[in-house]
Amino acid sequence: MSDRVSQFLESDLLERYLMGTTSPMESQEVEYFVAKFPEVKTTYNELQENLENYAASYAVDVPKDVRAKILKQTKAKPKRALPLLAIAACTIATLFGLVAIMIYNQNQELLEDRKFTSNLLENLNDDIVSNRQMLQSVEEQFMILNNTATQKYILKGNNRANRLEAVAYINELEKRSYVHVNTLPELPDEQVYQMWASVDGKLVPLDILKVTKDNLVEIPYEERMASINVTIEPKGGSKEATKANEVATIKFD
Repeated sequence: MSDRVSQFLESDLLERYLMGTTSPMESQEVEYFVAKFPEVKTTYNELQENLENYAASYAVDVPKDVRAKILKQTKAKPKRALPLLAIAACTIATLFGLVAIMIYNQNQELLEDRKFTSNLLENLNDDIVSNRQMLQSVEEQFMILNNTATQKYILKGNNRANRLEAVAYINELEKRSYVHVNTLPELPDEQVYQMWASVDGKLVPLDILKVTKDNLVEIPYEERMASINVTIEPKGGSKEATKANEVATIKFD
């Protein structure tokens, strides 16, 4: 069931149409939905049947003598032919209603097409911006990694994480630093590898060490950084390093 049909059925147009309280435009809308969508027609028939049953349960029989008088008067009066002007007016009104329904339907389809096109263009624009930013980031990384001022350091784990292997790239001139993870031993779900920078004898938190899609991740650069340390910490990282859980260290020259 489409959103248009759901919204229509959730409204009270069908009930008001059966009670005869809808405006001409609303009546045309109801008739359009009943004719076009089977689920609307089914609901309409059910409501009509319920209304007829309700009316029948409270109906009162007309006295026989009154009924006979009404029938007698009806037969006595000759039927008048419907004026041609009235027929023409009814025909024009019907045609106008059909045209109005067609225009309404076309406008709804145009609005939906315009909304779809607008969303598509917005998504394409977001993709272009995202790809442009990604390309710019890759170009910057390439320039930093191939800069003669960039120092390369191999980071290997100790016996607690002997499969840990990563490469750190430090450029003091550009004040940029990256880490490239080659292998990383698995940890329990409640633990992570966390990187720290040793600055003036104090360990400053950098980032969580993890394997990413492109494997090259920029990490915060710290002035006067003497080393990068890796420890095992609780999930989410810690504010202070657990020295007892240290698994790797890179000392800079």
